[in-house]
Amino acid sequence: MNITTDADSASAHASAAAVDEVNVADAEIIEILRTRFEIHASAVQAVGAESAAVFRAVDDRDTAFAVKVFWADASSSAPLRWHQEVVQRVAEAGLPVAQPRRSTAGELTVEAETGKRALLVQVSDWLSGTPLERVPMRKELLREIGHVAARLHQCLRLESAPAGHGEHPWQITESRTTIERALKRIAILTDQGQLPGTAKEVARLERAADTVFTLLAESVAPRLSRLPTTVVHHDLHDSNLLVGPGTDHTTITGILDFGDMARSIRISEPVIAGAYAARHCADPMSAVDEVMTGWSASVPVTSDEAAVVLPLAAARLLANATVWMSRLGTARGDYAAHRRRGSLETAEALLHAV
Repeated sequence: MNITTDADSASAHASAAAVDEVNVADAEIIEILRTRFEIHASAVQAVGAESAAVFRAVDDRDTAFAVKVFWADASSSAPLRWHQEVVQRVAEAGLPVAQPRRSTAGELTVEAETGKRALLVQVSDWLSGTPLERVPMRKELLREIGHVAARLHQCLRLESAPAGHGEHPWQITESRTTIERALKRIAILTDQGQLPGTAKEVARLERAADTVFTLLAESVAPRLSRLPTTVVHHDLHDSNLLVGPGTDHTTITGILDFGDMARSIRISEPVIAGAYAARHCADPMSAVDEVMTGWSASVPVTSDEAAVVLPLAAARLLANATVWMSRLGTARGDYAAHRRRGSLETAEALLHAV
């Protein structure tokens, strides 16, 4: 496939995503909450999200709720319902997730009509806390991250993805494809003058990609069939984990966003969590090791799993760096810049340590 075709495909995908963006008025959200959930919202505020329309609603007793809204006819509607059902089971197991709220009819996901299209609406309690990225990354916290990831694994290993649940674009076992596509898109944007002043960084990305691809081929591919698989959250990054309360910041009090949940290799859970946490540490390799120590206290790590930790952590960070760089020229450029911050530097440090 040549670059021109990739550019056309990427542009078409971006246009389709823009056209299919979920737009719903605050008044419609308030009405759905009142009639379907008996929640009398006094205020609704849109908050940032990557795939859904997400709102923070506050009722007349100052109780806050998270409201996620999707198009009901989207191809992902079945997985979306499954996600909320899984979160409910995880909450029942005692993990710190946003407790889903059922509708008056007992539904975790309701279908509601608007003047445009049918919507799927999910309501949960609002989780308070400080995102992991905003607190000092101490050894105790790093081990807590691994420990919580292991507790979550004990719940998710019992789950089965619904029929037709496709591969996710962030699937860690497809990191090479993700990185290659993003680099092609970056090349196109650079040629079009949409990424000025990035030539040195692009060269660093390409050098890191060459090293990552070699490691994936030599260290990961031969072991892939022997790595245990399970359903994983797959996105325990430093904005999806909350900490608090108090000032010690050593306890995970919230796990957010199960939207990337998929069946994948088991070791991806602590690898992804450790990779993103490492972005905030002077010694990234030690940070990943501490997360793995917390994980392995209750989940045995096979020799094959241990051998792929650093290559996969570097691959995930490079995927993050390239994908979000390829989106810098979009309307969400500021969000993209925030999401990729420190990823390339941390990937380089891990690659140096391998």
